[in-house]
Amino acid sequence: MNDLHVIRRGALLAMCQFDAGRDDDIESVREGLRGSDIEERLLDAAISLAEDAWSGRAETDATTKLLMSEWPIHRQPIVDRSIIRLAAWEIRSGQVPPRVAIDEAIELAREFSTEHSPRFVNGVLDRYWHGFTPPPPVEQVD
Repeated sequence: MNDLHVIRRGALLAMCQFDAGRDDDIESVREGLRGSDIEERLLDAAISLAEDAWSGRAETDATTKLLMSEWPIHRQPIVDRSIIRLAAWEIRSGQVPPRVAIDEAIELAREFSTEHSPRFVNGVLDRYWHGFTPPPPVEQVD
């Protein structure tokens, strides 16, 4: 496994803890990650990624709600919801190519969720990617 995948795995685990109500206790989340197979040197990067994606969850949820009205956020398993939030944030932030974010999300769904989750995650994120329009650039006034 490459470091970026391990960081995403750690971010997913942290986001699941955030979603379970531990978003105000980063040290407890960090300790939880130490009990997993995330290397110590990658913990800060994993938690930082999770915090960034978590802080953008309202925007992600608002957009994905329109894409999957038949399967609202509150009905999704925490793992699937967290995978979608993480990948959608990566797509929106432009830090990785959208196809990479989606492929990584599918792998995380295979590893951590149900047999139907990879297809579900792929469908949601593909629609998100193709339907997402970044805001127009802000004009500078001189």
